[in-house]
Amino acid sequence: MSQHISKKKIASSKSLLVIKCSCGAKILLVPNVKVMGAAIEAHVAKHMQKIKDPKAAEVEGNRIRDDLIMQVLQKAGKP
Repeated sequence: MSQHISKKKIASSKSLLVIKCSCGAKILLVPNVKVMGAAIEAHVAKHMQKIKDPKAAEVEGNRIRDDLIMQVLQKAGKP
């Protein structure tokens, strides 16, 4: 069975809520805390892997995580 995506669905996908990392990556905002947390942690891990110094990696990971969580909270609080 082939999947057909209608133009209406494509148009509505442009209005999906996303959070955006400082690196430019976009993460879809979904109404499931576990899924959002996993998506954020996966992205944080990518950033941390790029930094060799463990302390610097932890600082960067915390910065990215905090920024993404703040965006989730801001968007979740908007009607």
